[in-house]
Amino acid sequence: MMDLHRLLQGLRDQDWWSRRQTITSLILHPEHEYREFLEESIRNHEDADIRNASMEVFKALGVRALPSIVLLSKDPDPEVRLFSANILCEIRDPASLPVLFRLMKDGDINVRAAAAEAMGKTGDGRSLRALKEALSDDAWVATAAVMAIGDIGGEAALGVLYGCLENHNYREIAIAALEKAGNRDSIGHLSSCFEYEELKGQALKAIIRIAERERVRPQPEYFIRLVPMLIEMLDSADQEERQHAFMALCWSKDIMGLSYILEAIRDEGLQEYAIEGLLSIGRKAVCSIVDELKDSSGSQRVILAKVLGMIGEDRALLQFAEDEDPEVRVEVALSLGSVNIGRAVTSLSRMLDDPYEEVRLAAGKSLARLREKGFSNEHY
Repeated sequence: MMDLHRLLQGLRDQDWWSRRQTITSLILHPEHEYREFLEESIRNHEDADIRNASMEVFKALGVRALPSIVLLSKDPDPEVRLFSANILCEIRDPASLPVLFRLMKDGDINVRAAAAEAMGKTGDGRSLRALKEALSDDAWVATAAVMAIGDIGGEAALGVLYGCLENHNYREIAIAALEKAGNRDSIGHLSSCFEYEELKGQALKAIIRIAERERVRPQPEYFIRLVPMLIEMLDSADQEERQHAFMALCWSKDIMGLSYILEAIRDEGLQEYAIEGLLSIGRKAVCSIVDELKDSSGSQRVILAKVLGMIGEDRALLQFAEDEDPEVRVEVALSLGSVNIGRAVTSLSRMLDDPYEEVRLAAGKSLARLREKGFSNEHY
């Protein structure tokens, strides 16, 4: 094994990969053999390279570094104390909480902010009380505390963040924290931020992220009053903002968004949401879907035919039984198996002679379904 002196000198290597290999070898040694060297390097403001490398070693040591961190956290130099908090932020171990609780009372604002961030990284709920108290600290510290509360997560943390939404000083950062930590119940709290013009976009983004993560669909009531704004956002230069606005428009179930939803059927990136939007609007959308089917061309017509069937408007599909697009005829044939009227049976019987095999097969299946229900051409 390489001797300790050569390993410590290797920390000065400018090559990142070589330095990482040195650190990996170094931490195999008992830390008490080189701890003093690292501590003095952290205090060395003349050599940033060795100081940064020493911080990397402490991070790699994890909880084994705590004795040195305790010492450095009491150093008279606020920059050294800041480094100790930054190291604990990377170690992310609850064992560091006693040190962090003390650093939260440090006289230096940057040290307190770094300590708050490190508390969040531990993910330990025991930090919540100290972080909540930090909300009355300087704005820089309070901001770090809000994000740390979001990092910890859980019901208790969410309760604190909901309270932050009611305070104009923390509202924006609380939305960001809820975007990471929120659950389905957070959506209703975030929707209250829609009344603030400058926060609408951010709140919407947070809701979208939570909805996707939790696999839920927010209540339409949250978005109905936003429909005019959502329609305006569809022209945004920001692609992500356009997508978020469109998703919310689909969730609103508002008929005002119908034309935009129909248009989005052509967009592969928005198609899934557009289908969901049409289904959520339901029967109110049927006439517009039929008109779009009549007047449009292309692959989206098949999707529109499927949507009509999914809505349960199988009879509306009868008029497309002789459509020029064989894939549309397939969808019509499949849907007519649920339509117990003579015209449906007659159309399906004609489709048995269709030049397109899949249409014939679909028609045969639907006729068989109707026969099982006791319907046939003889009834008409």
